[in-house]
Amino acid sequence: MSPSPESTHGKLVLVSAGIGDADNITLKGLKAIQNADLILAMPFVERQLQKYLPRGVPILDAGHGLFSSLGRRGDNQLKTQYQEDQIRHRIREAIDKGLSVVVVEFGDPTLFGPQSGYLTEFRDLKPTVIPGISSFNAANALLGQSLLHDTQQRLLMTTVHGLADYKGTLPDILVLFTMQLEIPQLSQRLLSLYPSDTSVVLIFHAGFSANQQRIHLQLDALVNTSKQLDIPWECMIYVGAIHDV
Repeated sequence: MSPSPESTHGKLVLVSAGIGDADNITLKGLKAIQNADLILAMPFVERQLQKYLPRGVPILDAGHGLFSSLGRRGDNQLKTQYQEDQIRHRIREAIDKGLSVVVVEFGDPTLFGPQSGYLTEFRDLKPTVIPGISSFNAANALLGQSLLHDTQQRLLMTTVHGLADYKGTLPDILVLFTMQLEIPQLSQRLLSLYPSDTSVVLIFHAGFSANQQRIHLQLDALVNTSKQLDIPWECMIYVGAIHDV
């Protein structure tokens, strides 16, 4: 008697490797990786997790922002399309053979993650998501305070670009995910929303224990202070009811 299709069908798993240090990955995520038949990860994530990866298992470059608008920025659209076609073929071929395919995400695939496009592209495969420590979680830990300790508090998470046209009620705490940060424009926008003495905290390299940094300042000092800093792409900004520690 031949096995039923359900028993031979493979599975697609998106695993959060956590943000920062390699040991920020969860035990559940680590188990999924070690049981994988095919792994997809960005090269620096592969290097980061090298000691945890199973030997002999093929590893493909997962790309950055594939199957989403993030991956289609820039001029090399043909290269992106080719990479997506190759990955699409390899994943579906492996699933049809009953194999376990793991896409490893740096951060969390459900929160501003570069591999979130896999969730929509392969929705028909009903991918499993194993969550982990996102940059938001790691930054909160470095911040050292509860963000929603009062039932009346309002918290808003968005990107710098998402803030541009914001017209809603101001939250008690605003959390900004940043990429390609333009401090002067951001400062001008924040000053149009908040008083100049509003607390601002910059979190650099959240989750990287050797390099993470927390800088507390007032909103009106943001531009001048930023000129003295080398702001990395791993930067999160908190605005509002933040205490200095």
